[in-house]
Amino acid sequence: MLTPILATSDPYTAADEFVANGWTLVYATPKDSGDPMAVVELHGGQVMLGVDSEQFLSAAARDHRGAGVQLYVEVPADAIEKIHAAHQEPGPIEQRPWGVRSFVVRLAAYNFMIATAQG
Repeated sequence: MLTPILATSDPYTAADEFVANGWTLVYATPKDSGDPMAVVELHGGQVMLGVDSEQFLSAAARDHRGAGVQLYVEVPADAIEKIHAAHQEPGPIEQRPWGVRSFVVRLAAYNFMIATAQG
């Protein structure tokens, strides 16, 4: 399993954005823990939300966070319309040449492709 850790300016605010778009909060460290982290999930696809401190993302790179990367999340085919409707600013659902239906959405400055599982 591969679970990306995305550098965010505030993992708790980023988690709130995901939850507002239909994702589930799996867990978050206490805000006073000294290790800010949250994990969100969409139909089993998890993303960890960390901090964008210099150790993880240099200040010079912050305006380019997520550039050139699209995170691909598979969801059940019969749920894609409902998932699409839960997102606040998704692109249209499109049939892809490789056999899936999908849409793209930007969350916490990162690009996601939400797609039906290939049969």
